[in-house]
Amino acid sequence: MGIQAGAAADSAAPPEPPPPPPAPLYFPLRWESTGDQWWYATPVDLAAANGHYELVRALLVADSNLLIKLTSLRRIRRLETVWDDHPDFLHAPRGRAAVARGLLHDCETRNGNSLIRAGYGGWLLYTAAAAGDGEFIQDLLRREPFLVFGEGEYGVTDMLYAAARSKNSEVFRLLLDAALTVVPMRSHGRGAEVEEVFRMEVMSRAVHAAARGGNWEVLRELLLHCGDVLAWRDIQGSTVLHAAAGRGRVE
Repeated sequence: MGIQAGAAADSAAPPEPPPPPPAPLYFPLRWESTGDQWWYATPVDLAAANGHYELVRALLVADSNLLIKLTSLRRIRRLETVWDDHPDFLHAPRGRAAVARGLLHDCETRNGNSLIRAGYGGWLLYTAAAAGDGEFIQDLLRREPFLVFGEGEYGVTDMLYAAARSKNSEVFRLLLDAALTVVPMRSHGRGAEVEEVFRMEVMSRAVHAAARGGNWEVLRELLLHCGDVLAWRDIQGSTVLHAAAGRGRVE
């Protein structure tokens, strides 16, 4: 019996080695866009997404044209698709916001902030909204209330969309309230009718932004004041359902 047991033990297969640890995840540096076209991330994109302000600052000193890439809405939208939407890279918006804060602080002058004067206020507010940073947003709106309507390639719809993406409902409400508060000033005293049209336009953009950004809490609140969901249409005639479906928001 003992000999047979020993023989059986000798013939048993050795235990399999444990599986290797998973490889660390890094930001993808390139991806295919259309056909054979490839779109590349740049070092300043990577540094900003990781919140490395000193590195971003050094890169901007070496090549000031990188500020155009850093603040480009088109590039940020691409990065949001391939980085920010990935569960392992949720820190990317907060990293960009930290870099934006640093740049804002370093651009303070006696005559105001040179970064905002140069037309980058829209990027600053979008970045703060995407990170869900209410304190940063309040600081920017105290400096310039009209930033909520955007600047350059950024508009009020982009601001609300960024806030919806952050899933921070308080930040979304903060921006929406700021936009509705500024509405009377934007109507230039042309009457209550113009003011109401302007207000409804802002609300329509807010509904579509909440649907595209996937903030269901805010979207439900907004739709409670509207009997017909299909009544909210954008300039192209798309409904809220189009906006949600276009971003794959099946919920």
